[in-house]
Amino acid sequence: METEEIYMNQVKMQAAAFKDKKRRSPDNKEGADDPAYENFTLTFRNRDQPKGSHSPAKNKVPSQSRPPLDSAQGLYLLHRAMVSLSLLLALSCVVLLALVLMKNSEMSQELLNLKGELQNVSLSAQGCLELQKEAWSTLNQSTRMAVQGINTLKNKVQEQSQKLLRAISETRAKLDEIEMLKMPNPNPSSKSMRRR
Repeated sequence: METEEIYMNQVKMQAAAFKDKKRRSPDNKEGADDPAYENFTLTFRNRDQPKGSHSPAKNKVPSQSRPPLDSAQGLYLLHRAMVSLSLLLALSCVVLLALVLMKNSEMSQELLNLKGELQNVSLSAQGCLELQKEAWSTLNQSTRMAVQGINTLKNKVQEQSQKLLRAISETRAKLDEIEMLKMPNPNPSSKSMRRR
């Protein structure tokens, strides 16, 4: 950027010097007779150019300015630019559409995989529910059987306890009879009977 600015300033300065020379009279030429007067040009190094290399001075002053474009050529260039931009836009749309379709196919594949996994989970959950129902029915049946067994056992225990109570009362009655027989009788008549 600086090179262009320096070049533009140099061109302006040369144009101004040229105008000054034309305005002056031909009698008053500066440096024509002066041996110390020296005409020199300044050259500037481009930024991209390495420091050690010097390029020969180039005359960058355009010899002729570009002729103005006629309307037909301008329309042709405008039409060409519009066609190029349209083609570039269409190509970009095609590339974008291809990317979207590619992503869409990847997403649909992922959705199919997810659907398969959800079906597997659903089948597993149904299997678990069936196993749980079977376990609950088995548990209910076992509980009913246990309750029936407990009721049967309770009835048997009650029957046995009643039998035992009867047996105990009969045994007490017999023990009381035996005790009564073992006791000495205070009546003399009974003694005499025993002696006989």
